Amino acid sequence: MSFSNMFPMYFIQGQQWLGLLPLLCMALTAIATLLLAPLRLQGRATAFAMLLIGSIAAVASTVVFPFSETIIILDGVLVFDRLSQVFSAICVLAGLAAALMSLGFDEREALQTEYFSLIAFAVVGMMAMVSTRNLVFFFVSLELMSLAVYVLVSMHRQSSMASEAGLKYFLLGGAASAVMLYGASILYGTTGSLDVEGIRNAFQSQWGGKLPILPLIGLGLFSVGLLFKIGAFPFHVWIPDVYTGAATPVTGFMISAVKAAATGALLRMSIELFALPVAAEPFLITVLSIIIVATLLFGSLVGARQTRLKRIFAYSTIVHTGYVLLGFLALLGGGAGAKDASSAIVSYTVFYVVMNLGAFAVLTLISPKDNDDISLDQLTGLGTRRPLLAFALSVFLLSMAGIPPTAGFFGKYYIFSAALASGYTWITVVAAIASVVSAIIYLRPMIHMYMKESDESYSALPSNWLGSNMIVGLSLFLTVVMGLIPAWFSKLL
Repeated sequence: MSFSNMFPMYFIQGQQWLGLLPLLCMALTAIATLLLAPLRLQGRATAFAMLLIGSIAAVASTVVFPFSETIIILDGVLVFDRLSQVFSAICVLAGLAAALMSLGFDEREALQTEYFSLIAFAVVGMMAMVSTRNLVFFFVSLELMSLAVYVLVSMHRQSSMASEAGLKYFLLGGAASAVMLYGASILYGTTGSLDVEGIRNAFQSQWGGKLPILPLIGLGLFSVGLLFKIGAFPFHVWIPDVYTGAATPVTGFMISAVKAAATGALLRMSIELFALPVAAEPFLITVLSIIIVATLLFGSLVGARQTRLKRIFAYSTIVHTGYVLLGFLALLGGGAGAKDASSAIVSYTVFYVVMNLGAFAVLTLISPKDNDDISLDQLTGLGTRRPLLAFALSVFLLSMAGIPPTAGFFGKYYIFSAALASGYTWITVVAAIASVVSAIIYLRPMIHMYMKESDESYSALPSNWLGSNMIVGLSLFLTVVMGLIPAWFSKLL
């Protein structure tokens, strides 16, 4: 064994260290905030300040450093390019937004220092997930993110469902991870490599892209873990209960950052591993199409019957997963739309994260102190009692519904255009129908806010929290701006 293999960090040079800088910033932040844990409440403000500084440093080093070419470290264990740059920035900013929203929860939750450390560790796992080509390192990164989120879900003291939700997420997530690991072992056994490039080369050299059943099973099992994290049907069963049991800022963190990280990782795997002739085989396209249709219809139909906001957003995110997978169908199926599918997926993810963070920031501001699982009845008369928050929530809901000229409309437009260009007309029509049906999900809260008389029993609302108000204002601004100049954001990748 060579010295470079035994001590690889000594052979990371110049530009490679610059590529590592964002990840190192967040890793050091996570460790530093964890060391403050013995201070308990006294170290909470310091932990948040460190998370704020570390997040700003990570985003600044991500944005300022131009990835004019791909930086590969340790033979592909870490890869820094435009894709990792965009999704790392999304995850860091979403984590910071969740921390800002959590500041108001100090009064009711008595959050400990570990809370901010867990957010930082989860973000580190997300950044590593979207920046690796190695299946083992990917699995370790996924588990780092998942373990931190499991604990975050269970920390909600005001919810009797938190422990149950955390346990359910842990058990189902562990099962999905085991299936993914088994798929990776099959791929290693059939190709002799755990690196995406090595697996791709083995596919082409040994089978010429026409894979036998065993490698296909390995690919399928490995994909299950990612489909679980993004909440595709039938791997969605954990979403409603977990989102309901978690604290509102944690739910916002999961619905934005966790989903963005899983989408970024799936996009990297799709581009570098699945973009082979095997990806366009009718059987695989049919399976993906069935998953998309089931995800869209299930989320739309069941979500329209919900009466509590967290469950409404839970089923809403299942619908949005269907739209993202439609972009992946255009990417993997080839055709004229494959070229624009990657940009469409990235644009949709950015728009989706912004409007959901804004919506959950509003929920932190309007939820009663003793229960943050708000029902539609508790929104009654909000347009009169809190007109600015009601207006902001309405904009976010309209954007989720895809009403022009909001950002959500153009996100769906890019996805649908790529799918149509690739020849998937029928499934695009199904997606459009699901979009119309799911509009009911978003119109019902608006009807309660503006068209029903206020119920005074729900009039007492918590005081204004600076962090959540900042997120609401910034998300509202970006949702409007991205709807006015969507072309600029469509060129992020």
